[in-house]
Amino acid sequence: MLAYVHLAVALAFVVDVGYCQDPPFPILPDIFIVNVEANILNRNYTVQVKEYFDTSRQASRFESLRNGSRHVSVSDFQSQVQYSTDLDQRTCTARPLTSMSRLATPGANGTFRLESVSDFFQFGKKYHDGYVGTAEVRGIPCYEYTSNYTNTSASGVYTSYSMKWYFAQQDGWGMPIGDVPPGAAVPVRLVLNGVSNATRGPPSFGTNASVPVHTFSHVYEFTNFQAGSLAVIDPELFNPPDGVYCSGLTVTKDLPVLPDAFSLYTSYSAPTRNSTFSSYYAYDRNRQETATFFNFASLANITNFSSYAGPHRIIHNVREGTQYNITESSCDMQPLDSVVSPQFTPDLSLLNGHVTLNDPNTLFKFTADRNFSYQGRRFVDGIQCDLWVAMRSDARFVRSLPANQSSLYAYYFSQPEWQFDTFSGLLTQSHVPVLMKIYSLEPGYENTTATVTIGNYEVGPPRSFMFDDSSCFTSAQQTTVTFTMDTSFDNNRALRGGIFRQLGQTMNLTSDRYHVDTYPGPGNYLTVLVRVHDVPTIGDPSRLALLPSKRSALRKLQDAIKRGTFTVATDSMTVNTQSGSYSASSSSQKTTFSSAEMAGLGIGILIIGLLIGAGAVFVYQRRMKSVDVPYNRETS
Repeated sequence: MLAYVHLAVALAFVVDVGYCQDPPFPILPDIFIVNVEANILNRNYTVQVKEYFDTSRQASRFESLRNGSRHVSVSDFQSQVQYSTDLDQRTCTARPLTSMSRLATPGANGTFRLESVSDFFQFGKKYHDGYVGTAEVRGIPCYEYTSNYTNTSASGVYTSYSMKWYFAQQDGWGMPIGDVPPGAAVPVRLVLNGVSNATRGPPSFGTNASVPVHTFSHVYEFTNFQAGSLAVIDPELFNPPDGVYCSGLTVTKDLPVLPDAFSLYTSYSAPTRNSTFSSYYAYDRNRQETATFFNFASLANITNFSSYAGPHRIIHNVREGTQYNITESSCDMQPLDSVVSPQFTPDLSLLNGHVTLNDPNTLFKFTADRNFSYQGRRFVDGIQCDLWVAMRSDARFVRSLPANQSSLYAYYFSQPEWQFDTFSGLLTQSHVPVLMKIYSLEPGYENTTATVTIGNYEVGPPRSFMFDDSSCFTSAQQTTVTFTMDTSFDNNRALRGGIFRQLGQTMNLTSDRYHVDTYPGPGNYLTVLVRVHDVPTIGDPSRLALLPSKRSALRKLQDAIKRGTFTVATDSMTVNTQSGSYSASSSSQKTTFSSAEMAGLGIGILIIGLLIGAGAVFVYQRRMKSVDVPYNRETS
C-alpha cells in the first residue's frame, strides 16, 4: 500500500512544461520537501509521510509513520542503491535500484537515474489532463486539475484510476515556499480513485465476476511544502539512518588499522543520568603496557565506592604480568592474570596461562570477523567522517539484564583528507577515531544509547608519566643516579628523547623500569636524574625471572659513563657525559601503601572498557561480595 502513497505523492508534483492552459499547469522546482497525510479510505487508516526530493543530488527519501511504526525509504541514484529501514526495530535492507519500479529511469551502462516525475509518468495533455476550475480546500483558494490513467504493466497487472489535484492559487494567496521560479505552485490536496487486479487484462465487473478486483480510494493532504531557498536538505538524509545495521550493502571500505602506540581522551555520556565521565588512555605495544587515568569525584558519596573517588591511574604491564592501581596516596599491585576478563580488561587476553596484550583493533572490537558494514559518510561536529556499524551479542550493555545482549556499535573515523593539529604536532594518520555510539537492541531498551567522544588523539609513544609506577616501590627498592652531560641545559628539549632511549639501551632495561628527569646543574650544565627500581615481586613469576636486576643495570650505566661511551646524538649535535660525573643513592621519595583491600580491582581500561562494551560503568571488584554497582547500563 505504501507504493500507492509514493505514486500519489510523485504524481502530485508533475511538471508538464509542454502543456499550457489558463491558468498554466503548476510548475514545481527540482528540489522540495513536503509533509503528506495519506488517508487510505478503503483500508480505514492514515499514513504520515515526509518526502525529500533532490534531482541535483539524484536522491529521494520517504519517511512514513504507519500503525505506530517509523519507516524510512532512501533511493540513492549516485550509489545505485535503495535503503528500506524500520527505525523501531533498527533493521535496514539495501537493494539495488534494478529492483525498484518507482522514480527510476534506465541510464547509461545499466544504471538508473532519478528523473523528474513528469518525465517518468509521462503526465500531460496526451492523457487528457485538464483544468477544471477553482475550489476551496482547507480554506485555501485552489485551482483544480483532473487526469485519468490506465495501464497494464509488463507483469500483467491492470490499473486504472482518476485523480484530482488541488494547487493553491498563485495570485491573492501567500504561501512561504522560498525562492522558486515564476509560476511555481503549492500542492494542497490529491484525491485518487481507481481499480486494479493481479491478473492480465481488464477486470470483470458484475455479480458473476470471476476475476478479483481491488478498488482503492485515497485522499492526500499536503502541508509545509518547502522549495527553493527553503528546501535545505542535509545530504546525510540520503544515507542509511543512524542507529541501524544495513544488510545487503555492496559499497565497502576497509576498516582502519589503529597504530601500535597512541593516546587519547574519552568522554562517556549517559544522558539519562545527566552525567559525563572522562578519562585519558595510553597504549604502547612496544612497551607492552597500557594505562588509564581517571578522576571521578562523584564516587565519593556512593557506598562501597568512596575509596575509588579522586585521581586513579591503572597500569597494565604485560612484560611483568603486573597491574598497578595508583592513587595520590597509595599503590596496589596485582598479578595481571587475576584481573583478566573479556568484559573488564579488553586490552588483555590469556594465552597458555600467560597474559598477552591485544592489538589495538582487537582492543576496540574493531575487526573484520565482526562483519562491519560501511554505511557512508557523516559529519561529527563538522568533521567529515566514515561510519562503520556492527551488530554484537557478546556485550553486557544493560546492567539489569543477563550477559550476551544484542547491541549495535557505530564507529566514526575521520576521512583521510581531514587533518588534526594536536599538542604534539600535525597528525597525518589517514583515519582518526572521533566518535562511538552504542545502541541497545534488547526489547524495552531500544532507546538506551551511550555516546563516547574521542579527543586529542595522538599517534606515537604516549607521555611517560602515564607509565610511571615508581610510587609503588619503597625507597629501599629504588636507586637514583645523577650525572651531568657536557652541554647547556638549553639543549634539554632536543636531547631528552635521545637520553631516555640511550639509557634503556645502556642498562638493557625496558622503559617501565626507569624514570628520567632533567634540570639545570652548576654552570647551567644539563643534569640527568635517573630513578631505577627493583624487579617487582608481584606479577608473572616466569616473566619476572627474565628481567635484568637493578644492580646489573646500574653497573652497566656506571661503566659507560666512566668509559665515556654514554653518548647522545641528534641531527645537530653529539654530547658525552662529563668525566667522572656519576653518583648513586637510595631514593628519598616517600612511598605509602593502601591498607584497604583492593586486590580485585579489575577496571582495566575503564572508559575504554565502556566504549567496547564492558558490562559495568565503573569498577569491578572481584573479592568484594554483593557489591551493588551504582551506575548501570539501563539508565545510560
